[in-house]
Parts: sequence; C-alpha cells; structure tokens
Amino acid sequence: MPEWFAEMFDERYLAFYEELLDTAVAEEDASFVDRALALSASSRVLDVGCGFGRHVVALAKRGHRVTGLDLSEPMLRLAVELARGARVSVEWLRRDMRELVGLGPFDACICLYTAFGFFDDRDNRRVLDGIRDTLRPGGLVMLDVSNPLALMRVWPARSWRESASGVRLESARFDALTGRVISQRSLFRPDGARVDLPETSVRMYPPHELANLLREAGFEIEQVYGSLRDEPLEWNRSIRQVWVARRS
Repeated sequence: MPEWFAEMFDERYLAFYEELLDTAVAEEDASFVDRALALSASSRVLDVGCGFGRHVVALAKRGHRVTGLDLSEPMLRLAVELARGARVSVEWLRRDMRELVGLGPFDACICLYTAFGFFDDRDNRRVLDGIRDTLRPGGLVMLDVSNPLALMRVWPARSWRESASGVRLESARFDALTGRVISQRSLFRPDGARVDLPETSVRMYPPHELANLLREAGFEIEQVYGSLRDEPLEWNRSIRQVWVARRS
C-alpha cells in the first residue's frame, strides 16, 4: 500500500488548500527567502518538496538558478506550466527527498510549509543529511515547519471552512507517544460530491529537538524566525518555526 504522501499531493490537495494558489503570497515568501539567505545574484537554489513550484518560479524570476524537487507527478506537471507561463527556466526533478545523492552543489536549499517530517526519525534525519551533502561548504538551508508547542493548545481540532471549492472539513489530533499529528481532510463540493484526502501523519519537532537535529546533521544555526515575514520565534505563540542554518 502506498504511503500517504505518495497519494496526497494532486489536484484534490490544491482544491482543498486553494489559498496556496495566491501568487502574491508566494512572491512575498520568496522575497523573505532571498533576504534571509542573503542570496547573491544567480545563486543556485534547491527547493525540496517544491509542490507545484510557486516558490521556485518566484525565485527564478529574481534571477536565481533554481531546481524544484518533488515526488508528486501531478504537482510537477502544474509546476512546468507555471514556469512556462512566467517565462522562466527551471530544472524540475521527480525524486523522493530521501534520495538526494548526486545533486548539487547548491548555494542554498529551502524546504517550506512543513514539507519536512513525513517519515520516521531515522529517515527525517536522512533528509537533513542529504540536504547537507547537496550544499557547498558554507551553504545555507531554510527549514520551515509547524511549531507544536504553540499548536498543542488547539489539538485535537476540528474546523469547517467555506471557500470557492466548497466546504472544507479538517480534523487533527496529536499523538504524544510518537510526536506525530494525524489529520483527516474532506471537501464537500458545491455539486454535493465529497472528496476525501488521504489521512496524513507528520512528525512534529519542538524547537529544541529541531535544533539538535540540525546540529547533528552538520549545520550551524544562524537564525530562527516565527514566520516567513521576519517575525521572531515565540515558542508558545508562533505556529511556525523557520530555521536558517549553515553547512559547517
């Protein structure tokens, strides 16, 4: 049976999270990435878990040489169209993020919107090791994931939201024994059809655990933010943690 992340990311996912299609937000995210990583002109950047390529394209429009890597074939098809529409040249790779051998060297790597934590602890560490090896000495990684210390007060959670795609139902619970968040999502379309997405299971690392993981993988921590907008990390308030670390 395929693992959940091999089936999750397709047109159903984008219908559920239609706000991800807002290119203005992606442009603001890319502006922060450019600034926080102090990218020089024509930096070579790898986006691990790039999805349909919104950040890849935004960075390419800034003149960087960007490679987008994702396992999802449907997402990469959309990414190719997005790049074509923006008239930028991008390298796209369909690959499991645990298999980064032979890539690089890159000046920087980004992994945004909690694309990290899909696997068990050993394989999550394997992802960080792979990212380190793709970077040139002194290269930077930006890792953007949810902050469980701020979210624990709302778990378990069940929310209904209405959008142009329909009515969205999302529920999540935290398994304290595994450190994973288990989520279910259903979309009720205007025509009455119900679309159920695969159940997801994501390992949530509190800041101190993620700091240790990065150091053990051979990174020196440079900065940590509470969002992709220059906000400081507040351990019990920031729902995201954005790490910038340098390959030792």
